[in-house]
Amino acid sequence: MTSELSYNGYPLSRLIADEKQGWSGYVEWEKYPLKKAIARDILKMHQFTPIPEFQFVPLPNTNPVLVGYRWKEYHEALGLKYIVDFSWETVQKEKPDLIHLLGESTDQVSGSVTAIVYPHSFHVFYGQDFPYNGETRRDQLLQGKITDNKYHLYVFFLLVQQLAMPNAILFLSSVRNHGGVPDIDEDLFKLEIGGLVNNTVSLSLRDLKDPEKFPQSEVTVTLQCSGTRRIEQIREYPGDGDELINAPWGEGAIGTAVYRGVPLKKVLKKACGGVLPECQHLEFIGADTYFKKCDVFNYAVSVPYRKVRANEEVLLAWEMNGKPLPKMHGAPLRLVIAGYIGARSCKWVYQINALAEPSLGPVQGQEYLYYTSQVHHNRSLESSQTSDAIPI
Repeated sequence: MTSELSYNGYPLSRLIADEKQGWSGYVEWEKYPLKKAIARDILKMHQFTPIPEFQFVPLPNTNPVLVGYRWKEYHEALGLKYIVDFSWETVQKEKPDLIHLLGESTDQVSGSVTAIVYPHSFHVFYGQDFPYNGETRRDQLLQGKITDNKYHLYVFFLLVQQLAMPNAILFLSSVRNHGGVPDIDEDLFKLEIGGLVNNTVSLSLRDLKDPEKFPQSEVTVTLQCSGTRRIEQIREYPGDGDELINAPWGEGAIGTAVYRGVPLKKVLKKACGGVLPECQHLEFIGADTYFKKCDVFNYAVSVPYRKVRANEEVLLAWEMNGKPLPKMHGAPLRLVIAGYIGARSCKWVYQINALAEPSLGPVQGQEYLYYTSQVHHNRSLESSQTSDAIPI
């Protein structure tokens, strides 16, 4: 019988637990600095799988499958293995047939672990790893402009402009994931909006779906992972071995879907009475757990308020291609932000904060940055620029 994990004599099941009833897989970190400090201590006690060596050298002419053991080990060390297990069950159920960019690749003919030549051969089986990152296969992309919803995995980043079509299910697709997949009961879901607003509010999904309270919109949006075609870049400029493994995306990290929801600007106006003059940014916090070098966070990003003011360009969405939002795509509620990198379209959003400055979350301030050609290798956060708008 396996003994329960503990910290200084206290069981982790009590120190680090689901925050709300009906919100499995959601651990609140941002409101509890002590809990974050405990998690940091625990993670520093362990020795985890090292960063893949190929991050420091040019890649071979393959589309290698990367190992994501480290993130699974993080979750297990904190007593959160159930999040990993549920996430993989959800992958198998909702998105069983994409290129898994983090995982073991086993040749079904020889049984040996192998790299995937891009485009991959059809006899390759993709095994479990975590966090899940999947790319649409080339043969799936070539089936037509519109492909089945199962190929539009939860796309944390997608894009490429396509012709909008009536009753479109989706066009192209991929999946980008920074952590596990929460399982949130939509009847128990609440969206909290606070910060520099005239009135803080707590809204149920039923409230948001009520057309008498908020006007609904349906928009066709193409999203793109900012790492699309990264394999071409890192062949020339290998990564720096950061905590998040740089998945070697081909050209399949893109997708278009029809989303239904309510524009965020309408919710801010009708529910919150508008924002205060100091508000310059809107921060979105997701229910998934994000790790950054032995620190833990809830996924947090932000966009300028001027983007939110643009009509229907920032949507709170609960429906995708005429169907309820899949779990891997952020159910029960996600952001869909047209014209920006997919990283800003926060999934499983449960908190929105009106801020004077951009979010302090590491995804916003330490990742998805770019540098001018003059910076070269003398890179620092101060010399970087945030990746937001992306050409479509």
